[in-house]
Amino acid sequence: MADPMIRVVNLHKRYAAHEVLRGIDLEVYRGEVVVVIGPSGSGKSTLLRCLNFLEEYEAGEVWFDGVLVGHRVLPNGRRVRERESRLSFVRARIGMVFQNFNLFPHKTVLENVVEGPIVVQGQSPAGARELGMELLGKVGLAQKAHAYPGKLSGGQQQRAAIARALAMQPEAMLFDEPTSALDPELVGEVLDVMKKLAVEGMTMIVVTHEMGFAREVGDRVVMMDDGVVVEAGTPDQMFTRPTQPRTGAFLAKVLH
Repeated sequence: MADPMIRVVNLHKRYAAHEVLRGIDLEVYRGEVVVVIGPSGSGKSTLLRCLNFLEEYEAGEVWFDGVLVGHRVLPNGRRVRERESRLSFVRARIGMVFQNFNLFPHKTVLENVVEGPIVVQGQSPAGARELGMELLGKVGLAQKAHAYPGKLSGGQQQRAAIARALAMQPEAMLFDEPTSALDPELVGEVLDVMKKLAVEGMTMIVVTHEMGFAREVGDRVVMMDDGVVVEAGTPDQMFTRPTQPRTGAFLAKVLH
């Protein structure tokens, strides 16, 4: 089997006295969709933010495509924080979509999408706009290219945020509860875009409470609680034959 694209080894993260991640091990392979479930406060979002070093972790390692994320090792073996330029390069390869859309309100949808490619990657404005329009078409928003975010529904804003992340042409995508801020009737349109990405082979780690999505789209489901991975398996195994009582108790509450 090929080496994992993302490899997390004994990851620890704390805020003051509270240890949020307590030794996480996880491997994600190219083209795989891994769905992370678990109760609020279990460390799911913190794990995602550590993967691209938006949160600095205290101990353990995160590897992306064979590169240590966030740190470099000196000749004497000491580990130091990576240079910002190198961090930016790695982050550009890992797209992230947040719970809140974080679009610039004073820029049009298309301007939001092309900002990263032009400013960060140095693409030509014409080339970035062409790619931006292609991606807005992909998420069903071509007709909203010149609208401002305030004129869009929550679902449309989240689809624009997905297009913005894709504009950086990442090799993997992290989704942090992308539908939790949406009205229920708008959830489906965002999940449909994510399903399309999965079918196209995008490597994805998705933190979500949408169990139908986990069951239908996930290659693997990871259950987290209290900063640790409780168990992981295929959707069929996790939803019908969980091995850990904590997983069974959680699913019994959310599957009703």
